[in-house]
Amino acid sequence: MSFLAHQLIGEARRRQVRLWVDSTGELRFAGPAATLDERFVALLRAQAGPITAKIGQDAPDRWLKPLTEGDGDLLLYLIPAAGAGPGAYRAWTSAAPAGLRIEAVLTPGREERFGEAPFTDVAALADRIAEQILRHADRPFGIFGHSTGALVAREVTRRLSGSTSDQLALFVAGALPPHLVSGPSHEPTDDELLAHLNAWQGTPAELLADTEFLRTFLPTLRADLRLFASCHREVSPAERVDVPVTALGGLHDETAPEGHCEAWHPWAAGAFRTRMVEGGHFFPVTAAREVLDEVVRELGHRRAEPTRT
Repeated sequence: MSFLAHQLIGEARRRQVRLWVDSTGELRFAGPAATLDERFVALLRAQAGPITAKIGQDAPDRWLKPLTEGDGDLLLYLIPAAGAGPGAYRAWTSAAPAGLRIEAVLTPGREERFGEAPFTDVAALADRIAEQILRHADRPFGIFGHSTGALVAREVTRRLSGSTSDQLALFVAGALPPHLVSGPSHEPTDDELLAHLNAWQGTPAELLADTEFLRTFLPTLRADLRLFASCHREVSPAERVDVPVTALGGLHDETAPEGHCEAWHPWAAGAFRTRMVEGGHFFPVTAAREVLDEVVRELGHRRAEPTRT
C-alpha cells in the first residue's frame, strides 16, 4: 500500500468519513459534506486501488485496533458504545497513563468495516469478541465496555471465565445492567433515532445536520438498538461474572437513571465498586484521563494480589 493511501485512511478517520468496499469491490465513502471537499474526494478516488487493497488485507484480523503505542505492562480491551467505533475514543490515545496498552474492538458496521453487516444479537457478537481476545491476549487484562458496549463486555467476560484467559477486571461505564434493558415498543423512525443520538451527547451537531451522513449511518444505529434489546437478562448465579466489577457513571448522564451503577451489583459474583465521574453519557471520552487513571489503579491492584477474588 502506498504511503499516500495510508495517510488518506488516517485523514478519513479524523474527518469522520467512512470508507468501505461494496459488493462489487468498489471503494465507497460517506461523511459530513463540509469535510468531503473537492481535493480530498479527488485524492480518495486517485488512491482507490491501494485503499481498497488495504481494507481487504485487514479483513481477517481487524477486530482489534491499538489506541496506544508501545507494549505496556497493563492491557485493556475497549468495547465502544452503540454507534461508535474506536475513532470516537481518540482522546484515550493521549490520555492513557504510561504503561497502559489499549486495544479497541472494531465491530462490523463502523469505520473500516462499515460495509459489513452489523451484529444484532449479543450472544453471537460476544462469541466472536471472546475468540479474538483469547487469540490476542498475552498477559492479564481488563475489559472496559461503554454503554451498550458494557453489556457486550459482560457477555464476553462470561465466555472468558470458562477458558484459560486471565481477566483481572470488568469495567462497565454509562450502562444499565441487563435486567433493566428493554427494547423499543416499535421500530423507531429516523426522527426517533436522531433523538437518541442527541440524548447520547456523543455525535457532533454538524453530523446530525448532514442528511447524507445520516442516511448511511442510521441503519447501523438501528442494528445497534436491536443488539441492545438482545442484552436483556434476569439475574441468576449462572449470569454473574466471577471477576471484580467496577461500574462507572457520569454525574450528568441523562440517559442513565440515578442508581444505575449500584444496580450492577447483583451481576458481580465477587468484588464490586462504583465510581461517579464528571460528565454526560460520553464521560469516558470527555473525562478520559480520570477514567483511565481509575482503570490503571484497579488493574494494578488486581494484578498485585496473590489470588483474585
